[in-house]
Amino acid sequence: MKNKIEQTRRKLVIAGAMAPLVLSLPGRVMAQSQAQAGGGYYKDKVIIINVAGGASGGHARFARLLQPYLQKHSGAREVRIVNMPGGGGLKAANHIWRVKPGSPEIFFGNVSTLILAPLAGSAGAQSFDPVKFHYLGRVTSEPRVLSVGGKSAIKSIQDVQKLKRPFVFPSQGTDEDFYTMAVLGDALGFKVKAVTGYEGNADTSLAVIKGDGDGHITGWSESLGPIRSGDKNPILMVTSQPSPDYPNIPIATNIVPAAKRATVQSMATILETHRSYIGPPNMEPQAIAAFRAAVSAALSDPELLAESKKTERLVSPMDGVTQQKRVTELAKTSASLAPILIAAVKDIQ
Repeated sequence: MKNKIEQTRRKLVIAGAMAPLVLSLPGRVMAQSQAQAGGGYYKDKVIIINVAGGASGGHARFARLLQPYLQKHSGAREVRIVNMPGGGGLKAANHIWRVKPGSPEIFFGNVSTLILAPLAGSAGAQSFDPVKFHYLGRVTSEPRVLSVGGKSAIKSIQDVQKLKRPFVFPSQGTDEDFYTMAVLGDALGFKVKAVTGYEGNADTSLAVIKGDGDGHITGWSESLGPIRSGDKNPILMVTSQPSPDYPNIPIATNIVPAAKRATVQSMATILETHRSYIGPPNMEPQAIAAFRAAVSAALSDPELLAESKKTERLVSPMDGVTQQKRVTELAKTSASLAPILIAAVKDIQ
């Protein structure tokens, strides 16, 4: 009897000693998994995300959507967003190209601008090589939509083709939308008059709604609100899939002449690289792997996916390794676009 009592007492002592460890284990595992999504490299560090465009633009909205989840899965002490408008994303791209080794700074913007601007001979893209950036993961790939003002006399892309004057295109600079418009004008046989100097899509959208410009191109989520309210009318999409909500909007590759289809498809493929995290050329291998892992973990987080659906900012991930290969291929196969892009840049100089 005495032995049984002693054995029971020992079990209770061991259980009591283990209890704090067992109770704290789920919290410890969660914290550890969050910090180790990126191998622990960013644990307790500050990450600076330089966002191409202003605080009200589409890039900023997606960057803010991802911000808490990047912090959660990287283990960083803070993920700080810095808006850097200018040159259609080229200001932020050049900034990241020149940061010192070991810098905690990342660029968030459109990969397509990095590919297209050098092809066009843009003065703002002479200092960097797009294939030498480190691509850390795509967040989304939205269709690009050409919209006109809700009160505009232009009701269709055919109306644009029939204009007896150039199509006035408010632009924030030589970004991917500027180049897309040049390719569409070449393929569909209408002239484009780009008016630069606007700060972000909010400015160009207001110009279109007020009638100061004929139309502009934006990502689908940025146009959705004004389209629903009747302030803008979508007349063309540059994408490989029609919108399930707006199936009557024509797709560019379906309506351009056969001789121009490959050129427009090339542009559409480049645009699919879209909103992404991009690191400097001197980024450390451990930092690259850690950030890619954190982005992948964030984009598969159930809470983020629920928030993304609720806010209609749907994510469409592409991992950084795949993206790096895709950009290298696109940089080699897109040379046919150069003459069109070069001519477009010359027109605004």
